[in-house]
Amino acid sequence: MRSGSQGNAVLTEVRTLAPELERATAGHPYQRVPEVVPALERVVTEVDPGLGFRLFLRVLKAYLVYISESQHLRYLELGERFGYNESVVDDGTLQFMPRAD
Repeated sequence: MRSGSQGNAVLTEVRTLAPELERATAGHPYQRVPEVVPALERVVTEVDPGLGFRLFLRVLKAYLVYISESQHLRYLELGERFGYNESVVDDGTLQFMPRAD
């Protein structure tokens, strides 16, 4: 498993968006994914934080969960810490919504 600080950073980001993630996935009319947040947390803590981060990003993209610009910058920085290039984090499909952070 990778560094605990990276895992903690991923968990923080997942938990920050927990209500939005649950609302988007559990309430989806065609592809429901109930309890996605606990599943992501388990991947981060029990399997690999890097994989958990990539799955988190995939959920954001697939379910069109909006993020702020500051979150986007944090994700790019976290991706860099995992050794991912910028396109792994954002291939142009992350959804932005201006909001106060």
